[in-house]
Amino acid sequence: MRYVLLGPVAVHGPEGPRPLAGPKQRSLLAALLLRANQVVADDQLCNLVWGTDWPANGRAQLQVSMSGLRKVVGPARISRKPPGYQIHVEHGELDLHVVRAALDRAAAGLAAGHAEPAARDLRDALSRWPGPALGGAAEPLIHSEGAALEELRLTAYEQLADAELELGRAEGLIGDLGRLVQEHPFRERLALHLMRALHEAGRTPEALAAYATIRARLTGELGIDPSPRLRELHQSILRGNDPGAEAPPVAATGPVWPAPAQLPPAPAVLVGRDRERAALTAAAGQWAAEDDPPVRLFVLHGLPGVGKTALATGWAHDVRHLFPDGQLHVDLHGFDPHRSPLPAAEALAQTLRTLGVPAGRLPATEEELSRSLRSLLAGRRVLLVLDGATSAGQVRPLLPGHRAVVVVTSRYRLDDLVVHDGAVSVPVGPLPVAETVGLLRAELGAASVDADPGAAADLAGMCGGLPLAARIAAANLTARGGGPLRPAVADLVRDGVLEALSLDGAPESSFGAAVAASYARLPSEQRRLFRRLGRLALPEFTRDAAEAADPGDPAATRRRVRALVAANLLHPAGRDRYRMHDLLHRYARSLLTAVPAARSHPRISGGGHDLEREPQHGGRPQIGVVAHPGQFLGGQRAVEDPDLVERPGEPVHTVEPCAEL
Repeated sequence: MRYVLLGPVAVHGPEGPRPLAGPKQRSLLAALLLRANQVVADDQLCNLVWGTDWPANGRAQLQVSMSGLRKVVGPARISRKPPGYQIHVEHGELDLHVVRAALDRAAAGLAAGHAEPAARDLRDALSRWPGPALGGAAEPLIHSEGAALEELRLTAYEQLADAELELGRAEGLIGDLGRLVQEHPFRERLALHLMRALHEAGRTPEALAAYATIRARLTGELGIDPSPRLRELHQSILRGNDPGAEAPPVAATGPVWPAPAQLPPAPAVLVGRDRERAALTAAAGQWAAEDDPPVRLFVLHGLPGVGKTALATGWAHDVRHLFPDGQLHVDLHGFDPHRSPLPAAEALAQTLRTLGVPAGRLPATEEELSRSLRSLLAGRRVLLVLDGATSAGQVRPLLPGHRAVVVVTSRYRLDDLVVHDGAVSVPVGPLPVAETVGLLRAELGAASVDADPGAAADLAGMCGGLPLAARIAAANLTARGGGPLRPAVADLVRDGVLEALSLDGAPESSFGAAVAASYARLPSEQRRLFRRLGRLALPEFTRDAAEAADPGDPAATRRRVRALVAANLLHPAGRDRYRMHDLLHRYARSLLTAVPAARSHPRISGGGHDLEREPQHGGRPQIGVVAHPGQFLGGQRAVEDPDLVERPGEPVHTVEPCAEL
């Protein structure tokens, strides 16, 4: 099988080209191939095919298009892996992979002074680029992904110019470089290569004219002067010197300074967190006072919606003056329901490009990428914020060698970083009621909240101290016209607390959706225990109650309990006692809404906490589904859960992510 992205999107089998049914199917294939061997979420695929304004039945159309695409490439090539799809591509099958490998070899050859093999690799890579990339695909995909591919092509031409000029073959470059400068009139590196090629080919007047042209464009249209390197080349040509002898080595790819400032905007409202911010600031101040400080690593962890990202971002803005060499930010997408977690290698490549490394010169392996990042950051005082990590393995390759502060946010405790990398664990818990009321005051206005402090406290209690929940509730109240707080709150929760914490008109923006991302990451045994704990009458329970709710090996249940604690879905509440946040408990209950008929569960001795007795339906068991399918887990169906069968022949149904559409 052979796939083409660097030209008209195409797929070739042993028998020749295989037909693709129009721009949407080409876009769907290209979107999968651009992330080959990775899961691409349904919503991301819809955005790439239709744009952000995709049709209401976009997911249904996606399934139809995917079914047709599977017939083209073979059903075994594309697999359903919630929350999306993955295409399997072997080594050498995708032209983009072949080209990137050639560019990597060429970059290594140039760095080692082996210009001849580097030039061959680059010529071969560019020969595989017959026309504009993603040809025949839909406009949203080209708009989203085309620029990165064009940058790769230009980098290849620039590297080729480096190699050919080093080999004294300037004349053969002039045609391509002249055309590219016309297409990209503000790209100074292309102009620099064109000037060198013209001068070395004995066409010095044309080289000086090329400089005058780009200078006029930069000053006339952008109001800026040419770069120092371009001006120095111009002066060198005027003096009659050999510009190649004065040019810096082409392999130099140091970071672009002044330093990057990548922090997202500070949160408009950040209530509370004084203790956590003070501790982080004190540690950063102590670090900054050292002459050669080591890496300081902090892990901010807590349950979904508790405000870890807001805390990290707000604090980072407060102390950015301590990091004169820059502030880097990487969104690891660990709990994004629409995207797969960002692999460490991709995060490293993204960060290296930020620091000025051309895409074509990125190392090939994760280990080499990690070493390159440590080299570029060596001796520099930087802050690195890694948002939404799922594991220590996703974080560790991104850690600098020294002189840096790294802040990681995660829903997991990431104890492995504490044990092996010296990380400081910073738990981020729910806000007290008074601070939650303060957040509501900022969102709803002081007059509304102060007019009925009791209702405000009730609303804060309903939100469980979670800033995400408080902001959603406040947004819904505002959208419904405001008015006196107490009746507005009563109207808001009439259909249920979880419904009240789902943004009106956007169920994907809900507390339930945030929890679903954590739930979906759990292994099946932990998901089963989480659901069963939701059937306990109260959110606080003993270890015995947990073991009784999860029949089988008690030691295995205890391991699952500890895993849920590490995922911040449970919290210790004393010796052999645990507590599930009230909203998490409600969510767990929503996942299992019916059990076999004419039967209630046995009483469990657990500190007075019983399994909740279910209503008697007098017949076959009811199928338990979330009231609005897709609201909390995103596109699900009721499926039989054999692990919850209470009696042979009486299955219990729960809501689970679809394994296959």
